[in-house]
Amino acid sequence: MNTLLDTRTTQLALELTPYAVELRHKIHEQPELGMKEVNTTQIVKRELEAMGVEILDLGMEVGCVALIHGTGQGQGKVIGLRADMDALPMQDLCGKPWASKVEGTAHTCGHDAHTAALLAAAKGLMTLRDSFSGTVKLLFQPAEETFAGAKYMISHGAMENPAMDMLTALHGTPAYHLGQYAVASGKIMASADEYHITFLGKSAHASRPVEGRNALLAAAHAIIALQEIVPNEVKSIEEAVVNTCVLESGMASNIVPDRAVISGTVRCMDPEVRKTLEAAIRRIAEASAALCACGVEIDYLHGTDAVINDEETVNTITAAVSKLVGRENVVRLKSLLGGEDFSFYRPYVEHIAFYRVGTGTPEEGPVYQLHNAHYDTNDEMLAYCIAAHIQSVLDVNG
Repeated sequence: MNTLLDTRTTQLALELTPYAVELRHKIHEQPELGMKEVNTTQIVKRELEAMGVEILDLGMEVGCVALIHGTGQGQGKVIGLRADMDALPMQDLCGKPWASKVEGTAHTCGHDAHTAALLAAAKGLMTLRDSFSGTVKLLFQPAEETFAGAKYMISHGAMENPAMDMLTALHGTPAYHLGQYAVASGKIMASADEYHITFLGKSAHASRPVEGRNALLAAAHAIIALQEIVPNEVKSIEEAVVNTCVLESGMASNIVPDRAVISGTVRCMDPEVRKTLEAAIRRIAEASAALCACGVEIDYLHGTDAVINDEETVNTITAAVSKLVGRENVVRLKSLLGGEDFSFYRPYVEHIAFYRVGTGTPEEGPVYQLHNAHYDTNDEMLAYCIAAHIQSVLDVNG
């Protein structure tokens, strides 16, 4: 289903799509996990150098920052475009000729498409330099899945020289139909923290439990209580999740376990709710341990912050993509409790937005969601990504 209108930008995007498809398949075949994107980085740099794009030397082992300078009249703004590059530690069961050739690693979140589309957009923008002023700053970021990549980029000076006036990122998703863009201002993705709680007891023969202290029992009390935090301590209007997903304990059915470890995730949209959840988790862990006369060690890890889009940038993106597919195909982005380290860029850029590009084609059969071993990005969505990058630059600096 092609909803692209016939414009100069969409024509250029369609011309660049075969180039993007070839790159995506190449990257998809050789996926790399976070902070190990050496080959992907080499591909990015090689393509940018061939285009004549200025690559900044920031001393990064993975990832790349590059500049395209417009030659049109006026000073223009510095517009940042970000693409993530990392894959996931899972099997690739897509069954395509370009399926992963790396055991246990797969591009099941579509970052291969984001990288390929931004390279294609760069190629297009290089041919349009006389049509816009200012600077386009390209951020090819590693390790989004582990929330380490954005901080790595920031620590190496990616937000400086030049600083950006606006920064956007897009992400393909089968949650929306191919040909749709999903955009919204405000809180659109959650902060993502995790907890690892170790209960320390005393082993004993299971027939004489009074001689021991059952760490597994303490963990069991905690698991139940942790699940009750959100309904009992967070207003129903707030979006939040506390979910224990791992329990490790015990060696034999007749030994009281002296150690139990539980791990889980914490998601919410509001910073104050985030503080409430952490405090409650710590209180419950300590109380559960005390109830069973056990010790406790709490390792609470703060992950990414909530992704918050500013209204002005959302309006800019909405206007730009409406020119590509018509306003009727630009829908409101629903908030998600998934995390995105794009949020770490927000303190450095006043105008920032993360939006979605639809890849779903339910009329063609089962639609696999992101992080599913059968998922493979729809190649047709590349044109929509390329066009969105280019049109947003032209709209702001054209």
